[in-house]
Amino acid sequence: MGFKYEIPIEQNVIRLIEDVSNGIIDAVTFTSPPSAKELFKVASKNNLDHLLRNGLNNKTIVVAIGPSTRKILEENKVLVDVMPTLYKMGPMISALSEFIQHKAK
Repeated sequence: MGFKYEIPIEQNVIRLIEDVSNGIIDAVTFTSPPSAKELFKVASKNNLDHLLRNGLNNKTIVVAIGPSTRKILEENKVLVDVMPTLYKMGPMISALSEFIQHKAK
């Protein structure tokens, strides 16, 4: 979840959810099923799951690294905009870049 080798403090995760909801975050990359599960767990615990879902679906580019991660997002009613054909970090970033370039046209 972008927290540089630290276990994220819940308040930081709540701030991320608020930033997604407010359209401050342009793209979110989900690199594993647990990352998506834990984000929604914190959101649900703090009654922010509807804000998170709305922000992800309407204001943010959602990237899943592979099918199992996509499945968790879809189970949480989040649409995935980008998923690479090769389920690795480099191809994921390349797929996101291509998506943004197409969207800009």
